[in-house]
Amino acid sequence: MSTLSPPAPSARIANEGLILGYSSMGHALMHYMAAFFPYIAVGMAASWGEPGKPLDHQVVLLPLWQLAAFLLGLVALPSGWLSDRWSAPGMIVVMFMGMGVSSIACAFVPDRDFLLLELAMAALGVFAAIYHAVGIAWVMRNSSRPGHAMGINGVFGSAGLAACGAVTGLLINFFSWRAAFLVPGVVCLIIGLGLLYHWKTGRVSDRPMPAMTGKAPSRGDLVRVFIILTVTMFAGGVIWQAIQYGAPGLFEQRMATEIDWLQTVTNGQLAAEAKKMAFWVGLFGSAVYLASGVTQYFLGGLSDRYSLKTVYTICAFLQILAMVGLGLLPGYGVLVAAMASAIISSASGPAENLLIGRYTPTKYHGLGFGAKFIVAFGAGPVAIWLIAHLKALTGSLELLFLGLAATGVLVWLVALMLPSGDSKPAASPAVPRPVPAE
Repeated sequence: MSTLSPPAPSARIANEGLILGYSSMGHALMHYMAAFFPYIAVGMAASWGEPGKPLDHQVVLLPLWQLAAFLLGLVALPSGWLSDRWSAPGMIVVMFMGMGVSSIACAFVPDRDFLLLELAMAALGVFAAIYHAVGIAWVMRNSSRPGHAMGINGVFGSAGLAACGAVTGLLINFFSWRAAFLVPGVVCLIIGLGLLYHWKTGRVSDRPMPAMTGKAPSRGDLVRVFIILTVTMFAGGVIWQAIQYGAPGLFEQRMATEIDWLQTVTNGQLAAEAKKMAFWVGLFGSAVYLASGVTQYFLGGLSDRYSLKTVYTICAFLQILAMVGLGLLPGYGVLVAAMASAIISSASGPAENLLIGRYTPTKYHGLGFGAKFIVAFGAGPVAIWLIAHLKALTGSLELLFLGLAATGVLVWLVALMLPSGDSKPAASPAVPRPVPAE
């Protein structure tokens, strides 16, 4: 094989920009489509229930996403393995196209066909599982400033979550719950075709992870970090998923008075009366992740400037306080607590990803990130089960979030045991390694 000369700086910058762009759009859409069903379920409750008797969407409809949530974690590991052995950009193409087709299929499920909807959403979970095992490592390997790039990538993930509630609510309000599945599916197909073109023409590529400066981690540190992050990522995953799937129900229950007031103040011009709950709950959900996205660009850089352990443990402690707020605060207080939790997660995410990149050999990056998201997203079914059963037993979710505050204490204590020494990627320009498109 002939030796390839390094690309010109302009080509390198363009490649890095395209990788960050496509990966960030994938991050946004993946989070959007992994979080939109709790909002869609609010809009489906009436049409899928008996006449005059809407379904309890958290008890009946939300569990339909449980299989998708399980696959969202499980499929991450084989996705990372395929990425290591085949192609990161190729896997992201598969993700876009698969999510698009699956979401469109959900839009055409007949009313009250619970099994068919569950299966279509399970396919959506399979393809959405590709992103985190592949996309984050792809960006990290190809960025000259990984912490900064991870911050931008995280902003897009938060933007997807921020858009999810409001856009879903608007689509339901002005069209129907079917449009809430159809529109993002079409967007995925269009972006997937764009990436396929840039990949086939060699405008996007890949390269190995840059060498790390500083002392290489010992085998003991590798094992220690693996065990610690397994515990913290699972517990943190339950917390994250409980907020993602439980926040709509919290807003619906604790902010009913505020929603009635907002509906009165706007004279019902923004939301149809029959669909007002789906609209306003969606808007509040978007506000949570909009706050997270606005701050994430700045918070992502913390991992470039400070110890990864310091950033990670401080965020773990602050998350405990946010969980207590979600468990106890009424009205707008629960909205503020949800915003605080999302912002804290925005700060800790890049540090966690860089810890994995630091302590995982390059050739196993896909497997490393796949393992992370088996653990993190594998917590999704646990969170959904807790939400459905505690809501059915107690009529509220207060005990859930107070229990998660206690779980947060465990996360913080375990995170304190992380090694103190950090190493950072060597300051060298990102030189892509051409990857065959076939």
